Amino acid sequence: MIAGESGLVPALEGEIDRLRGEATSRYGEALIEVKVSSDGIRGTVALAAQAVELRRRVTELWPDAKCRLLVLASRRPRIALYPEASPLDIWRRRPDGDPERQELTTQLLPGDPPAGLLAVRDGQYLVKAPGEAVGWVSQGADYGWGPALPQPAPGVAAIPSSGWDPLVVRQAALDLLGRPYVFGGTGGQGIDCSGLSWRAYLKAGVLLPRNSRAQRTVGERVRLAALRDADLICAVHRGPKRTSHVALYLAHDDVIHACSECNEVRRERLRDFRERYQVVTVRRVPGAVASPR
Repeated sequence: MIAGESGLVPALEGEIDRLRGEATSRYGEALIEVKVSSDGIRGTVALAAQAVELRRRVTELWPDAKCRLLVLASRRPRIALYPEASPLDIWRRRPDGDPERQELTTQLLPGDPPAGLLAVRDGQYLVKAPGEAVGWVSQGADYGWGPALPQPAPGVAAIPSSGWDPLVVRQAALDLLGRPYVFGGTGGQGIDCSGLSWRAYLKAGVLLPRNSRAQRTVGERVRLAALRDADLICAVHRGPKRTSHVALYLAHDDVIHACSECNEVRRERLRDFRERYQVVTVRRVPGAVASPR
């Protein structure tokens, strides 16, 4: 019995259409280009999560099928977009869509590492930014072309061989006090919680993962009682939504974080922070080399 006669091909095509619809609603275009044949599926997907979901459904519906998928986000880009005189905004949806539905994935400032080019669709660029953020750049954005740079594995911080100074991270974060909260921002028009830790560490030469969930796996886990300058306090909002959040520890039981509720980067006591957020883990980035105070 071949797959078509058993109804498996139509079932898989239905699953692929469902994934395309979900991806289109989030990114503005599915970027799932997969064909079903008599022996399995073959094609291209944008994100590793799409490949995992598609392989899972193939295993459930058609265990003997061959699954040949190229994941664009896992490719090593050869060329990259470098931010020039203004912030390079990287959007969750294609920039030629409805402006009211646009949402930043991240942004790069002049001097930041570049975003590797993954694909081109109708003149818009699908890119992978430093820290593994994937999104779209408008063809009319302010950027220059150059070679792609190597990026660390997902969930891993890239640390300079000479180490990094926690005081540099601390000061970089304090320099952003009062900056408006902007989801996806890294310090241009505003900044979000993981953008604050990403930006502060980048100032010290360390490249962190870009989102708060991925920052939960960086370095080693430490106890709250053993906090040091620049430790990452990974948390969730108390309440029904349980949104992921991250803050930076400062000395003397202070933290600094980009707070969506108060719409700014704020400094506060750790005990006050813990009244609104449940701490999930505390992570310490390796390689710290403290300078003399």
